[in-house]
Amino acid sequence: MLKGKATMGLAGPALVRAGTGEVIASQALGGADAQVDRHGLADLGVDTEPQAIDAIRSFLSYLAANAQAAGPRAAVPPDADSPERAERLLDAVPANTRRNYDVLPLISLIADPESVYEIKPTFARNIVTAFARLEGRPVGFIASQALHAGGMLDSPACEKAARFIATCDAFGLPLICLIDVPGFSIGSEAERTTSGRRSAKLIYELGHATVPRISIVLRKGYGLGYVAMGGGHSFDADACLAWPTAEICAMSVEGSVDVAYRAEYERAADPASRRQELIDAIRSRIGPIHAAEGFGVDEVIAPRTTRGRLLELLERAPARRDVHQPRNFRSISPI
Repeated sequence: MLKGKATMGLAGPALVRAGTGEVIASQALGGADAQVDRHGLADLGVDTEPQAIDAIRSFLSYLAANAQAAGPRAAVPPDADSPERAERLLDAVPANTRRNYDVLPLISLIADPESVYEIKPTFARNIVTAFARLEGRPVGFIASQALHAGGMLDSPACEKAARFIATCDAFGLPLICLIDVPGFSIGSEAERTTSGRRSAKLIYELGHATVPRISIVLRKGYGLGYVAMGGGHSFDADACLAWPTAEICAMSVEGSVDVAYRAEYERAADPASRRQELIDAIRSRIGPIHAAEGFGVDEVIAPRTTRGRLLELLERAPARRDVHQPRNFRSISPI
């Protein structure tokens, strides 16, 4: 959408005023600020028509001419596999779960240089959806964005990711999920947005996807959010990898201690010290090695090897998985 010019909606200001009595300007009703940034109905807002044409051209460059054709391959930049790029991954994710970071540079270091094309970058910014290339092959990245709401999954984020999964699956693009998720948004606001149904849309689309799916747990993989981001083998993923910074458990460590052990640590001579002891004890048992035992992690990898492991896995994975299920008359979308 062209900022300040384009409008989109079910009806324009005149019809809205005639039908409802509401007086509203066209840009406020259906301009790019509304439909791109707040509602996510459009994917991108641009300043000029040439930028719009360039954006469309870039978008289409990742997709096959039809859903049964092979995806378009691009030339691989000469520095795509340079050791310097791989080494920069070592500092991409802080081990301290209270520190935020931008996941987009991390995606850029894994993917071919200059190949990342983000979809809906200004909507539901707590999750990143982006086309990219690996050795010239188009893929889809879904990544928790710790910079916004700590990467928490809410209704808009789930709808954004679900739509992206459907697009990638329709055109045969493998899905790579980068997980650092504290879980789903909860509380009255989550209920107001019917998060119970809208979050299920993300799980629904993952369950229907037939393209290769690989997950990498960067840091937090908590509760159902871990599963909804493709962690483990709940959706028959081709591989579930974890970085040494991974921390996988049913809920946040601090939250679990407050729910299960509050009475115990409040009786202690030093409640704060006892609470920290309990937190440390639990955290010692939820690292990536333990996750390999109980949470479907196939391999703990060094960050610098991430790109190489993805290339190996995608080389071996079939273009589509067989769906060994009886034929349904139809599926039922949660929304």
